[in-house]
Amino acid sequence: MKKSELQNAEEKFRFYKDKRDELRNKAIEIRDERDMLREERKKLFEELDRERGARDAIVAEMKLHKKKRNEQRDKIELLIRYAIESRKNASNSIEAEYEKVKLEISKMENEIVITPHSIKEENTLIDKLRKLRVQREELKKELNKKNEILGEVENIEAEIDNLKKIENKENELVKQLYEKSQIHHEKVLEIGKRIQYLKDRITEKHEEYIKWIKKADIYNEKAKEMLQKIIEIRGEYRKKKDEERKILMELEEKSREITEMEEEDVDKLITALKKKKKITYP
Repeated sequence: MKKSELQNAEEKFRFYKDKRDELRNKAIEIRDERDMLREERKKLFEELDRERGARDAIVAEMKLHKKKRNEQRDKIELLIRYAIESRKNASNSIEAEYEKVKLEISKMENEIVITPHSIKEENTLIDKLRKLRVQREELKKELNKKNEILGEVENIEAEIDNLKKIENKENELVKQLYEKSQIHHEKVLEIGKRIQYLKDRITEKHEEYIKWIKKADIYNEKAKEMLQKIIEIRGEYRKKKDEERKILMELEEKSREITEMEEEDVDKLITALKKKKKITYP
């Protein structure tokens, strides 16, 4: 083996090794960029959790006020229906009928007192008067009941007004809380978009990192192959040196046995030793 072959192998090994290191450094640079993006995404996830937590807390509070508002609305609806039905039931003309009976009673009392009647006629009038008085009392009871209902309706309407105020207050709180929740919700959406962008960038950087690593691996394999070749060349070189050293030792040993030898016989001896042949001396 020629020494120039070893030098050529060593030059190629250095070239492959330098190229491998260059590509690995590029891969490390890309990997660091990817890891920075991952760290940024991690912080965004933490911010996302905070915004979601704030939004969900507001939404939970909003639901409570919405429930209270709806409860008031249901009460108002029931009371309005009850008030309408009560007014409808109390909308008869009982007052006019009551006044009419009172007037008839008054006329009949005057007639009995002022106009002379036979006993039979007077008894008939007294009997009619008694019936009118009974009717008047019944109408009076109905009238009192009607007034009682109307009074209750007025109270109900006052209660409805009070409930409407509570409902409006709760509804206003619901609106305010909804607006606050939307602020956090918009931030959640914005952060989500940034996270998705970073995810895509991380994927790109990771794929780029893998690409450079694969290229570096190719040159690493070439460097390993060339290193193996260098080892083999150096091994052969050492083996050759060992053989030459052995030959010289054998030659020295033979030279002690032969005091005089022609130059051509010396050359023959060396050649024979190299070829591992037996030597026949003259």
